[in-house]
Amino acid sequence: MESNYIAAEREEMNIPQKMNVFKRIGCLIFSPKNLFLYLKNKPAVLFPLILLSIGTVAVQLLMMESLKDTNMDTIYNAFQASGQSMSPEQIEKLIKPFLILTIAISPFLFAAGWAVRTLILYGIYRFVDCEKGLKKYFSMTAYIMLLTVARDLIHALFLYFFGGSSTTAYVTSLASLLDPETSGSFLYGLASSLEVFNIWKYVLIGIGFAYAGNVKKKKSYVTAVVLFLITTLFSAGWAVLQSRISAGMPGQL
Repeated sequence: MESNYIAAEREEMNIPQKMNVFKRIGCLIFSPKNLFLYLKNKPAVLFPLILLSIGTVAVQLLMMESLKDTNMDTIYNAFQASGQSMSPEQIEKLIKPFLILTIAISPFLFAAGWAVRTLILYGIYRFVDCEKGLKKYFSMTAYIMLLTVARDLIHALFLYFFGGSSTTAYVTSLASLLDPETSGSFLYGLASSLEVFNIWKYVLIGIGFAYAGNVKKKKSYVTAVVLFLITTLFSAGWAVLQSRISAGMPGQL
């Protein structure tokens, strides 16, 4: 026990007192342990929140055409089903303000999601004895969420240059290798969660709570794995449920 305490003290002594934003991003990728030890003592959320906001707006702008096409098809089908008709020009005029509003509020929605996720993670990790103090965890998860924005940007750029539906699986997931016709199946939902940045995110959560929250490493990593498995199974099940509701019939897994 004492040797572990001494080792932890030495690790913290090796962390620089100052770390510029570029070094923080570098540490997030190449040395997350150092970043989380730094944020433990000097938590900061402004810079990652600025990046998250800019990235979120950029994603919405890149996906505007794809989202417009998807929404136009949805509205057109809804009117057709109700026995009414509407021209493409009328539909486009109808959804344009909605798309502008979506872009404008996207950073706030993303920030709200980030705050809720952080509180949930904090509540869960309190059961495995993480330290109290929310600020460092908000800082830690803000940097981890940069991976989510990076994934969204890569996907948006792919759709922008190569085309495709905004509802397709992320190009960085295993689901992108499956037949799109299988979307809505449990296998497709499972493969959608087996995505590079999603897995990386949970790895960083385990490391983050071990070093910023002083949770025993084994407990922290096991908790992160369990959370990943639960969310993966839930996402796959939710995809099946959504598919059944859309189809209006039970169907099969």
